[in-house]
Amino acid sequence: MKKERIESLKSLGVDLDETLERFVGNEDLYFKCLNKFLNDKNYGHLMEAIKDEDSSEAFEAAHALKGVSANLGLDNLYEEMKVITEVFRAGSLDYDPDNFEKMKQEYKRAMNTIEGFK
Repeated sequence: MKKERIESLKSLGVDLDETLERFVGNEDLYFKCLNKFLNDKNYGHLMEAIKDEDSSEAFEAAHALKGVSANLGLDNLYEEMKVITEVFRAGSLDYDPDNFEKMKQEYKRAMNTIEGFK
C-alpha cells in the first residue's frame, strides 16, 4: 500500500493491521468496500431523520453508520457515532451539538479522503 494512503487512513483513525484482518488481508477488497462507503445512504437518512425529529429513524441510520464505520476501521467517525447513536437509541433527539459537529466533520473527512483514493 502506498505510504500516502497509509498516512491518510491513519488520520481517520484506521488501525490497518486490525482492519485488514477483517478483510482477510485483502487490500483490494478493503478498498472496494471503502469505495462503496461513498454511496452509503445512511448519513443522508440520519440528517433527514433529525430534520424530521424522528428519533427512531435517526437511531436506525446512526446505528448502521456506526457499524459501517467500525467495519471499515474509520475509528474517528465510529467514536463520534457511538455517542450520538446512544442518544437516539434512548428515543431522544437531545444530542450534544459538539458531538454532532465532530461527527459531521469526521464523516466529511472520511468521504474526502476516500474520494481522494480514486
